[in-house]
Amino acid sequence: MLGVDVLDKHLEFARTRFTDFGERVRFENRSVYDLGLPGGAFDLTVCRHVIHSIPYPERVLAELIRVTRSGGRIHVIAEDYGMIHFEPRALDPDAFWREGPRAFGEATGTDLLVGRKVYGLFRRLDLLDVTVDYVVIDPVRVPRATFVSIWEAWRDGYARAVAEHTRFSEQEFLAHFDNMLATLRDPDGYGVWFVPIVSGRVP
Repeated sequence: MLGVDVLDKHLEFARTRFTDFGERVRFENRSVYDLGLPGGAFDLTVCRHVIHSIPYPERVLAELIRVTRSGGRIHVIAEDYGMIHFEPRALDPDAFWREGPRAFGEATGTDLLVGRKVYGLFRRLDLLDVTVDYVVIDPVRVPRATFVSIWEAWRDGYARAVAEHTRFSEQEFLAHFDNMLATLRDPDGYGVWFVPIVSGRVP
């Protein structure tokens, strides 16, 4: 089993976490655009939480297909920030999610709404038996503390970048996230994030 990333810090963390697997698992610094591996090398290729954050996702998918053997499968967890829905509170979260991800993507050359497009990309790349499932992150299926920790990490990690690349100021961004966090901390509050998982078989 091989895991790849372009950040050595992430690779070192993975090596530390999975030492019990010994030589069965290795982690290497490789670009997902050009893995530098032989064609058809893997029975199963998994790409998690990547293609929304980099340009040209279709090139990445083509490379993943190239390294997967005929009959093998590809699984992609493709985030889509248009699939986040919260009940209105002091602020209406739709006011941010309708505009913020699209504007950020346009400014950075990425597509934060790519999750809904991966089915079509798989089909156009000639994958077979394409399926779409969802991880549903909400207070019914996930502990509220876990959901809160995700939103806190986004709030603390992206306020400055969003302010730099969209019309939302840092204060407006923080206000929206604090508003959603208030919903998540309320035992009667509800929000949901649908995360697409798209799978296909290589011909």
